[in-house]
Amino acid sequence: MSARPAGEGADTRWVVMGRIGAPFGVQGWVRVQTYSSDPDTLLDHERWWIRSAPQAAAATLQRPGAGRTPGAKAGTAVRSSRPALAGSEWREVEVIEAQGHGSGLIAQLDGIDDRDQAAQANGIEIGLLRDDLPPPEDDEFYWEDLIGLDAVDPSGRKFGVVSGLLEAGAHDVLVIDTPGRTPAGKPLQVLVPFVERHVGEVDLAKKQVVVDWEEPV
Repeated sequence: MSARPAGEGADTRWVVMGRIGAPFGVQGWVRVQTYSSDPDTLLDHERWWIRSAPQAAAATLQRPGAGRTPGAKAGTAVRSSRPALAGSEWREVEVIEAQGHGSGLIAQLDGIDDRDQAAQANGIEIGLLRDDLPPPEDDEFYWEDLIGLDAVDPSGRKFGVVSGLLEAGAHDVLVIDTPGRTPAGKPLQVLVPFVERHVGEVDLAKKQVVVDWEEPV
């Protein structure tokens, strides 16, 4: 079960479950890259939520996925007489038809009627309401539940805050912002493999995760 966080307010939260990719065929179908270990999660819903990807995400894309306790190049602007399919705010869209295709999905969405519109939709984020998603299994977490947790060493000393997660093939990677700064003034980040050797207890009540990590020398 995978998801990327999308904070929109205290009362209503969306979870980014994927993004629209390249057109599929000439009748408005699109490819969908899913951010879930189970692509069928999106197929279980007849309506999705969509929005244009935030500019910040375009600058440093952090691919979402599920946390489990261990054990563009600039493009050319294109003018169009059609209204934008999705703005910065989430809006609901009907899924006319969708099915599995390779490692992702293909779908036909209301409002995308031809290949040109499908091409303009490339990069749009797809989300679901958090309340519509099943609760995670034991020792499993949505990525959004991990982001913002204090990273503490085995002695309990805080040394950073989880700011993101990355998929890196065999395992996920925690991105931890530390008090240090880069020459550009940005937080100095530590990348920690999400494996039993380095990541211990995840305590959502205490809002912390125990991390045993030392930078390689």
